Amino acid sequence: MKFSRLIIQVLLVIAVIMSIVLSFFIWTNTARYQRGRNIDVTSSTQANKNEIPINQVISPTSVIWHGDSGQNLIYNSNDNIALSIQKVMKDWKIDSPRLVSKKDGAYYQKIIQSKDVLQLVYPSSVSTSILGYLLNNNSLRNDKSYSFNRILINLKDKNDKNIYLANDSNYAVYKAPVRNATSAPITKLIKKANIKLKIRLNIMKHGVFTFFTNPVSLKTYSYVISSKEDGEYTTALFDSNTNGLVTSEDNGVYTYNYGESKRLVSDHNSGELSFEDYTDTSVPKTKLAFLQRGYQKVVNLQNSISNLRLYSANWGDKDLVFREYVEGFPIFKKSHFGSIRINFSRKGSTENFLNKVLEVPVPSDQAATKLKSTNDIFKGLEKVGYSPNDVQNIEVAYQWESETDNEKVVDLKPTYYIKIDGHWKPYSDWTNDTAEDK
Repeated sequence: MKFSRLIIQVLLVIAVIMSIVLSFFIWTNTARYQRGRNIDVTSSTQANKNEIPINQVISPTSVIWHGDSGQNLIYNSNDNIALSIQKVMKDWKIDSPRLVSKKDGAYYQKIIQSKDVLQLVYPSSVSTSILGYLLNNNSLRNDKSYSFNRILINLKDKNDKNIYLANDSNYAVYKAPVRNATSAPITKLIKKANIKLKIRLNIMKHGVFTFFTNPVSLKTYSYVISSKEDGEYTTALFDSNTNGLVTSEDNGVYTYNYGESKRLVSDHNSGELSFEDYTDTSVPKTKLAFLQRGYQKVVNLQNSISNLRLYSANWGDKDLVFREYVEGFPIFKKSHFGSIRINFSRKGSTENFLNKVLEVPVPSDQAATKLKSTNDIFKGLEKVGYSPNDVQNIEVAYQWESETDNEKVVDLKPTYYIKIDGHWKPYSDWTNDTAEDK
């Protein structure tokens, strides 16, 4: 009996030691945090990246609800409201839209500030044919294509059986009849929002700006980033045929040429890469084909695309820009072009991208950042000589900051980014002042 009791005691000691060791590894492993949280950035492997559908990459990034308390930008950290509403809309029968108004700023401001209306806002304009493709709706896909960047849905007026498509660039408003629709699922999603920021939509010289009427408090995030060796890119981009590659190097910039048909330039100092395919001379003929081909190139480039969103689509220049998003806000300063930039031309296609991809959230000991109201930001700009008419765009965004003591970790800090004279810069660069509310 004494011997068996001794064995039990020894086994208990061993179990306690193993528990302590396992706990140590769990709590010191940077991959442990927030695996189950949805903050628009999730881990995605090579095996499942193709499961991220195009209607997630090309989707609204902002949801605005005008209820009894006024207009609010809303978000749910555990359930992306925009994607959930998009899924609800797939069951709707949306008929061909017709023009209601155009180039009428007063009417447009009234529409986008309407009470009991929910808005899904895209960072760049899309077309009705694209929306039809994303929602699997043939009425929209095959109809005359109109451009818009807002979808407006009245959730209280039972007599208004329409959705409205609005275009900030020319104040056009289109009305599309809807059948087989109910507001109940959307109302339920709105009630689950755990982030509500008071806003006002203002029409200014360069477009419709989202003004945060009160100081904005946002979390700071840290992420482990991943990267790939140049060989992984050459294998993927040169169709696995790397026998004929000619490689050269100059001050950390590596160039890989495959005859005169393809070239990859990899700057190991900045982590930026540029791939030119001179055989890809077919320019997309429709906006839908334009985005489809851009999406496919994104899938081919990155292991993790679940956090990417289409940020800008310039149909005239055949230029696409994708950015990573956190809590519905874009990430800046990762590079001068965003996360991925793709251009199509008769001379070939060009892909610019960064060999740094957000992978896993890690704990951050930094307190939430409280930003000034948008009005105060404009006052600060005016103090240093910039008028409201100089501001081409303004965004609350996350700024990419690499940690000095750990090159595998990046900090994402909220701030205001402002576009003046065609250049995006943080508020502090334009004013030498902080965007934080004291």
